[in-house]
Amino acid sequence: MDSPSTTLALADTMVLFDWNGTVVLDADRARASLNSVLAARSLGTLNNEEFSQQFRLPMRTMFRDLGVHSLDLDQAEAEWNDQMTQMSTCLRAGTNAALLELSAAGAWLGVVSAASAAAVQFDQRSLSVPSVLDTVDAKVADKVVQLSKHRNRRDRAFYVGDTAYDMRSATAAGYIPIGVAGGYAPEDVLWEAGAVHIVESLREIMAIVSDSADQAASR
Repeated sequence: MDSPSTTLALADTMVLFDWNGTVVLDADRARASLNSVLAARSLGTLNNEEFSQQFRLPMRTMFRDLGVHSLDLDQAEAEWNDQMTQMSTCLRAGTNAALLELSAAGAWLGVVSAASAAAVQFDQRSLSVPSVLDTVDAKVADKVVQLSKHRNRRDRAFYVGDTAYDMRSATAAGYIPIGVAGGYAPEDVLWEAGAVHIVESLREIMAIVSDSADQAASR
């Protein structure tokens, strides 16, 4: 059994995650859902490269830039989220192990995502995500605002995401931004947006936050 000091090694640490493209590897699902919304409005469809270039948050901004009428933006986003609950996907490598390890070490964990609560819950159930999250903030319109609301919960904070918007929001809210490869944006875009680390497996996050804790303790 872990000693109390080991169990609480990350008691001063918070790790929050984006969902789509970060915890779940669902770029294909997201593109198919987006194309369904666009096709219903006779706005064409996007191929893989176009999706990578055009996808951005907040969702309303993306839909507006893709030609959706301003009065139809809420409906378009609702349709996208509904489509996301109709198709299965898979977890990023190391997700369950990372969540369990971080939780056991005392880290405060959560999700801050533009996805709807129904979409996140659908994935949690279908992919058997461990019930260790302390908060799930869904359908977030402004990540800087939502991340800022949590910032004082722990001394050290990390936000894990797969888009430039995630990296910039993390920095603006006082978090260390961790990018993930293979999500909705290329790695070079994440670096340019301020990523301090980029990982492929979420299992790598434990080493990153532990090293940060060790460095803080040695000061």
